[in-house]
Amino acid sequence: MSSGILEEDKILEIVTQWKASPIVRHYSFSDKKLWSKQEEVLWSVRNHKRTAVRSGNTVGKSFIAADVVMDWLFTHRPSKVVTTASSWKQVEDILWKEIRVAVQNSKWPIDTKPLNTSWNFNDEWFAIGISTDTPVNLQGFHSPWLLVLIDEASGISKDIWEMIEALHPAAILAIGNPLEATGPFAESFTSSLWNKITISCEDCVKWQEVNGNIPGLVTRDWIKEMANLHGINSAWYRVHVKGLPPEQDESALIERRWVDRARKGLDVDDLPLDIENEDDECRIVSFDIASKHGDNETAIGYRYGHTFRTMKGYRKQTSTWIRDQVCSIYTANEANVVVHDADGLGESMAEQLAEMHVPSLEFHGGYAQRAMSGKFRNLRSQFYWILSKKLEKGVYNLSQMADEDFRLLREQLCSIRVKPEDGLGRFQIETKEDMLGRGIKSPDMADCMMMSEYALFMHRSMDINPHAMGML
Repeated sequence: MSSGILEEDKILEIVTQWKASPIVRHYSFSDKKLWSKQEEVLWSVRNHKRTAVRSGNTVGKSFIAADVVMDWLFTHRPSKVVTTASSWKQVEDILWKEIRVAVQNSKWPIDTKPLNTSWNFNDEWFAIGISTDTPVNLQGFHSPWLLVLIDEASGISKDIWEMIEALHPAAILAIGNPLEATGPFAESFTSSLWNKITISCEDCVKWQEVNGNIPGLVTRDWIKEMANLHGINSAWYRVHVKGLPPEQDESALIERRWVDRARKGLDVDDLPLDIENEDDECRIVSFDIASKHGDNETAIGYRYGHTFRTMKGYRKQTSTWIRDQVCSIYTANEANVVVHDADGLGESMAEQLAEMHVPSLEFHGGYAQRAMSGKFRNLRSQFYWILSKKLEKGVYNLSQMADEDFRLLREQLCSIRVKPEDGLGRFQIETKEDMLGRGIKSPDMADCMMMSEYALFMHRSMDINPHAMGML
């Protein structure tokens, strides 16, 4: 912090004004406009020991989190700030990038510049960013004025929260998308110990419509696009637009904790799964094709054994582009087979793939498609049931998937409901039309995973290798 040519009493007067109002302090450093919810966060950290903020996307939460760090350091001296998140990327590339930009653009001269994830004034006055990958990193931080900032708080485990409380911080700010319906972050919104703030994208847009747009914040067009893409009643829309946690649905086929366990690569006893040797396992490419004119996505996945390496969605692509993408993944991984939905848009894909010398297995997921067992209403219900039982038993490993792809897959898997048994006592799940009727878009990635289970079953039941199908 630099005083320039100001007299000491003038500096004291300015700092007193900063301590009186975080809003005054903000505009002493920055010309960037704050909206009402950002101001509420600043005041809450000043006035409450614990602040929990759940929000939708692109409402300025990383910007205000960085501003909270600056506000704490310049109004509490000496003080320490520890910022943490579930991944190093979240720590370094998002929150600390905002901190570095804020210091670089500060109107108030600051002599000491932050490094990648640290900002030191002296041994007792600093901010540091650490990951929770190694819990021991949190030990040893003590100060009468210690602030702990938990970014993307849904991803932080209970033992880390307990370790943070053991530091006896003067204040805690937990902020992020409410990705989980349970866990410490969700529980903070039912606890009297926490001041609770919810920020929806709709709130942000409405404020801008009255007070003027802020560059970089969410727009109404984006909200409409997400409504068309995911459905206004989908778990994704609820979390990322409304800023609310996913609802617990007693009729859901798949529980979130099963999917989260698979994400960690753990079995039913929470022990690490055995690492599968890709060369020894059945290698499957699965895809569910969507029209290039609609809002649904074509989902393409690759797995070996019960390990899923990739699952990705593509919008508004031609069938030829999808075919070439599938062929590329098939060739690169020397897969055994490709499986796809052969109804509707997928009807011609088997012929297109055969022309490229790629073996394909057709899955008919229509409501009337007969199951292999009389216990199930149709083939789709049968293989979703198998998928759910394997998730429950802790068979799958989803740890290699990209974060955003996994989150979308999880929301789709956990949105599928079980219907009452039909007149013949057969198990059945809701149709895509049922889901659309309650505002849920087609679960393209979940279908992609389910069809890969069908391919694995067929691989074990018969020889579906390329040479057996006359393809090589």
